[in-house]
Amino acid sequence: MRVILASSSSTRRIWMSQQSWMEGHQLEIRSLAYDESVQSVEGDVSDTVREIAIGKADFAIRALADHQGGWVSVVSDTVIEDPDTGLPMGKPRDSIEAERMLRRLSGRRHLVHSCTGVITPSNTMGREMFSDRSQVLLGPLSEDDLSVLIETESWRGKAGGYDIKGLARRHLKIIDGDEVTVLGFSPRGIERLKRALAEPNNPPSGESDTTVF
Repeated sequence: MRVILASSSSTRRIWMSQQSWMEGHQLEIRSLAYDESVQSVEGDVSDTVREIAIGKADFAIRALADHQGGWVSVVSDTVIEDPDTGLPMGKPRDSIEAERMLRRLSGRRHLVHSCTGVITPSNTMGREMFSDRSQVLLGPLSEDDLSVLIETESWRGKAGGYDIKGLARRHLKIIDGDEVTVLGFSPRGIERLKRALAEPNNPPSGESDTTVF
């Protein structure tokens, strides 16, 4: 079966391609020209990440409307919760913003929210959404640590300015929850994808929304 990952994230792509349950399935990458800024619920990060993921899922449904059967698609969004304000902390636009984010997170615990949508072809184009969050500790960063993370541009395209699979990994500790949430997927969403792949004749139907905190 084709697994269409509707994401430009190299971290998500690499992780998914390395999973044993993907054996025998074809991974197809589709970037979405979706403007995440159109969805934002001020002060509620869980709602913000869910609304962005739903927007991506609905965008993907329209893009995949003409695809024939034998596929399942995955969309996902990840947002870090600012430990001071409780507001969404997205992807830094430049090195200055990346450094500001890393300094704010340095030596502190924070929440990472991920929402994943699983889409399958049907008469109604079934869509299921799953949300999870993890608590993460980013250890204290020295000036040298910050310089390395900024100069190597490991912050590009990463919520909060760090990559759990990159150079920042040695500074990170998962306090509560799953690593895959920080990487960019809801664990519940991934479990639903695995069931869809194991039971291709029993796809999701209609819509549902599962949030686990």
